[in-house]
Amino acid sequence: MEKMDVGGDDLLSRAEQLAEAENYQEAAALYAEAAAQGMPGAATAYGAMLFYLDEGEAAERVLREALARGEEEARDWLSDLLVETGRAAEAAQLMEQAIGHEVGALRAATIWADAVGDRERAEEWYRKAVERGEPGALNDFGTFLSDDDSRQDEAEQLFRQAAEQGDALALSNLGSVELDRGAPEAAVDWLRRSLEAADRTGSTALLKLAAAEAQMGNNDAARELYDRAVDEGLADAHVERAVFLMGKGEDEAAETDFQAAVVNNEEGAHYYYGEFLVHKNRVGEAVGHLDQAVADGSDAAHETLAKIYLERGAIKAAEEHLKESIAAGWLSAVFAYAGMLRSEGRGDEVAALASEAERLGATPDQIAGLTG
Repeated sequence: MEKMDVGGDDLLSRAEQLAEAENYQEAAALYAEAAAQGMPGAATAYGAMLFYLDEGEAAERVLREALARGEEEARDWLSDLLVETGRAAEAAQLMEQAIGHEVGALRAATIWADAVGDRERAEEWYRKAVERGEPGALNDFGTFLSDDDSRQDEAEQLFRQAAEQGDALALSNLGSVELDRGAPEAAVDWLRRSLEAADRTGSTALLKLAAAEAQMGNNDAARELYDRAVDEGLADAHVERAVFLMGKGEDEAAETDFQAAVVNNEEGAHYYYGEFLVHKNRVGEAVGHLDQAVADGSDAAHETLAKIYLERGAIKAAEEHLKESIAAGWLSAVFAYAGMLRSEGRGDEVAALASEAERLGATPDQIAGLTG
């Protein structure tokens, strides 16, 4: 019996089904066949499958060929590959060249900001994205500016402009602004509006709303929201509920959540679980989690580790952690370091910490107390 020819639509449909099932090897073979037949978009999809299969060189060749033939969707995949292979600046420049791309300028800005770290170039392209009216540009530009303490007012103005257009993320960010100001009542309004605008489960505004309710003392409402966030599988929901439960003295339930957060690799899980274990006088267990928090990039864990090492008499290790904490911008670590120096008979070194304290925002009275 002769082999039946497979129509183009059927070929692509089968390939898509395999890709959705994460059977990238077989999907790649079908997309390659479709690309050879000249089916629109098939070459880009073939390159994407190769990317998933970690065949970087082949993926890059296929995607560049697809882009040269006019498959603009290949640009996004190629830029992702370039970032992944350490060529972020080239990826950003590739997105700068996009014509008719719905969010080309915004993607370029994001790559310049997050992958390259060139804030000047990033701002230039965020502004272009806003000028072009690209979806999400106002909110994302505001988020970018909010990383600079001196530009919080500009960031808030951008969030407000985006919120006027119904941007759920901007509404959520305005809630964050009010929470940072210590105004949970104002935050609640923005966050509820964000949830309404999002019209979906899994909104990060849910956890912020829970925090706002907790700040206002509405513990039952906060608990219900935290439970909902966990049920919806929201990122970091376990660790945030654990911190809430710990604050209410519900240590057993809190530890269950901390352990789930560690398994899920939630942000801050090792740090907060470590602090919880210190609170429970289980310091030996705590050190492992705090060390992992440092390895994960947390600078908050240094001071706690320093305190533990000081109590153990491991002065050198304590000093290293205090220096790391000061370098990361923790003013409290300056005073802890001064106390350690005095207790070790090195009080003559304390005066040199005054400049660090001033840099980190210490008041004149605090500096006088430090050196006095």
